[in-house]
Amino acid sequence: MWFDLTLEAPDGARHTLRYNPHTSECEGLQLPVEPSAFAPVPRVAKDKPLGKSRAPRVLKIQLGLSCNYACSYCNQAFQISDATISKLSDVESFLAQLEGWMTDAPEQIEVWGGEPFVYWAKIKRLLPALAERFPNARFSIITNGSLFDREKLDFIAKYDIGITISHDGPGQHLRGPDPLDDPEKRRWIDALLAERPGMVGFNAVITQQHHDLKELQDWFADKVGPEAFVGLEGVVNVYDAATALGTGRFEPAQLRGLTQSIFEALANDPEAFGLGDRINEFYQSIQRRRSIDGLGQKCGMDREDTIAVDLRGNVMTCQNTGAQGEHKIGHVEDFDAIALDTGTHFAFREECMSCPVVQLCKGSCMFLEGEFFKQSCANEFAFNMGIWMAAVWHLTGMVVGGVAVAVEGGGPLSS
Repeated sequence: MWFDLTLEAPDGARHTLRYNPHTSECEGLQLPVEPSAFAPVPRVAKDKPLGKSRAPRVLKIQLGLSCNYACSYCNQAFQISDATISKLSDVESFLAQLEGWMTDAPEQIEVWGGEPFVYWAKIKRLLPALAERFPNARFSIITNGSLFDREKLDFIAKYDIGITISHDGPGQHLRGPDPLDDPEKRRWIDALLAERPGMVGFNAVITQQHHDLKELQDWFADKVGPEAFVGLEGVVNVYDAATALGTGRFEPAQLRGLTQSIFEALANDPEAFGLGDRINEFYQSIQRRRSIDGLGQKCGMDREDTIAVDLRGNVMTCQNTGAQGEHKIGHVEDFDAIALDTGTHFAFREECMSCPVVQLCKGSCMFLEGEFFKQSCANEFAFNMGIWMAAVWHLTGMVVGGVAVAVEGGGPLSS
């Protein structure tokens, strides 16, 4: 499927660039092309379930969904009642079960809540045992940053845990209290930043109320320091009615503003908010001619080698879902029966297959449906369009002024 992009040069001249997101062909961008072979990825659907690998590359361990904050747009809130409640003794059972189903060491182990440090006693038992068993694995935790103390910081350093602090800067009130406003909590966050340079960063979510990236950047520079790394978890997706009517509901003008804000931030600094990797991936997709058939979901949870489990051995759609409801897809004790049948690969969504930024978006959340997916799709389109426009600008020096479905197949760049 081909799209014609209208580009405007600084002198006002207009040019056309032609792009096919299904084949990653692009006529008009000055990039050397070295086509590569991309193996088709399995495409999950409710009637096309996928299993999981006994040699996971990424192991996501959900400790539970309890949290000491109550984010207004929490993507776990609607799942809390379906989450299992585990005991400290379940840690030993979990570790013993590993012998029965895991054949190779994971590259990455992620520890998830709710708020993971609510489960501190479990973390203290779990991670040392995993580190001894898998000495080359990388550990990471995403936290709201409100529960640090000296003991936790020493533990983080000992096991070389990458820490991401979820914080929305000027929009933090949508999450809960700001730990940076509490002198004691702030002291430990500052200590962690000083003691673990390059291993600690902040992660913000773009919402309807707060989607000005310059404001976000300025807020962290003033509050934390210009050297603080601030990444973007992305734009808010819609998982419940409250989010659909509140933080996730962008008006059309706000979506255009979001696109422009992303574009301006990246045009000024192509590495801003850690999005440089996204720009480079887009370039590489064109250079290597990445087929849409070789593209999986954004979250990676449709991969066989990425698995989310709780301490009782239940396997879930992802770490944000509970194992007592529809998102339980199996148990490690009956590993071959695990069946991911709760998601829909974007290849089965008409709006994704006719989208110019699908190579960047990768389908949003695979288990959203109906109006929740439609609204999330609009948000993701605006977010990824800003990245797409910045990528084009850095190669051409021109601004994307319009995108339209091409009437016929590819042709030479015209002006």
